[in-house]
Amino acid sequence: MILYVVEALRAAGVQDITVVIGCQAEAVAAALGDRFDYVVQREQKGSGHAVMCASDRFRGFEGLLVVMCGDSPLFRAQTVRAMVDLQRDTQAAVVLASTVLDNPAGYGRIVRDGGGRIAAIVEEKCAGAEQRAIKEVNGGAYVFEPCWLFANVDRMAQNEVGEYNLTDMVRVAAEQGRLVQAVPCDPEEILGVNTPEELRAAEAVLRRRASRGSG
Repeated sequence: MILYVVEALRAAGVQDITVVIGCQAEAVAAALGDRFDYVVQREQKGSGHAVMCASDRFRGFEGLLVVMCGDSPLFRAQTVRAMVDLQRDTQAAVVLASTVLDNPAGYGRIVRDGGGRIAAIVEEKCAGAEQRAIKEVNGGAYVFEPCWLFANVDRMAQNEVGEYNLTDMVRVAAEQGRLVQAVPCDPEEILGVNTPEELRAAEAVLRRRASRGSG
């Protein structure tokens, strides 16, 4: 599954790829081989914590940092390229993928201020009734300005179960007056795989794309 993510990154022009591994780390590294750098997340304390674990790997890194989830195999290369291009054009601290769903249940809602600027991402379990009514959701793919990210990564707050959500960096950026931008994507791209049913749904999308000859 993670190779679909890698293929999208490479097709978008991202060649320097580091994989954060934790659960069954040795098996994942053995499956992927020596084509990548690896960072070990010894405790699984959320997506934000995974990025924290990679701080030393990217210390002094001068390019852009694309962060994607290994269990989200449906993002297209053109979406990743659009996110990178938007960051370069606007110098945003964070660019994320977003989409609009008729039924946004289960996804983090993108909260915008009165001027339409992204102010926060609120996870569903933390959302009030008004926020739950928002249909624009976070897709879980990001482009960061790395110097800003790693200078502020310790500002992420722990949630009620002791994890760090990478989405909290949107709040940090907004509080500092930094720009956060979103690139719209197809709703099917944001499907993550956490259950057998979601795996079957992702496989169906990939088979359909293969039959049409599109990546």
